[in-house]
Amino acid sequence: MVDAANAPVLAVLTRAPSSGGKTRLFAALGVPTDPSLLTALLLDTLDGGTVPSVRQVVAVTPASACDEVQAIVGDTEVIAQPDGDLGARMRATMAALFARGAPAVVLVGSDLPHITAAVVADACAGVMEEPETLVLGPAHDGGYYLIAARRVPSVFSGITWGSADVMTQTARAAVADGYRVHRLPMMTDVDTPDALRGAAHTGRAPRTAAWLDERAARLTALGAQANSQSGH
Repeated sequence: MVDAANAPVLAVLTRAPSSGGKTRLFAALGVPTDPSLLTALLLDTLDGGTVPSVRQVVAVTPASACDEVQAIVGDTEVIAQPDGDLGARMRATMAALFARGAPAVVLVGSDLPHITAAVVADACAGVMEEPETLVLGPAHDGGYYLIAARRVPSVFSGITWGSADVMTQTARAAVADGYRVHRLPMMTDVDTPDALRGAAHTGRAPRTAAWLDERAARLTALGAQANSQSGH
């Protein structure tokens, strides 16, 4: 296992599958919240983001669910996220890992089952080669799916989380904090049925694809029913 004291750390922020999450996605799919999909997304994200020289950590909310998630991810280290909004939790997770000696920290969510090792390696290389670089992975919805740095940046407060301006606001704050911003290729995190299908069809998310395949007929029927009721 890579030692966090001398290697970059990829921290995957996740909500425990048993505690819900992705409510808009499940509502759009027309099915109840399913922990098995949330588990599939998390495990595929971990597998896709595996880089031999990078240590992985899973940061969990609520803190009381660490044991649950540890049982899911096996040997991968699990830590608790603190309370607070998204910005506060990302800031505190980064700070905790830097305090333990990590030379660089990459943060992603657990809804990137189609992420690749090349993306994580690019993020790590960007910050390791240029310490005053902040790496951001822009998402199609105006947010970002990845952030990486060599120190805790001043980019987690004053951000309108959930808006279409998150990436723009963060990049502006990074420049004000003395960073050069390096942007990765754009990617879509899994928040909609189309994004779910798109991730599953990449061939890089086997558990997510299996979940979708097992329910394909039901989801198609539900979609046809919804269209019929709406008059289309």
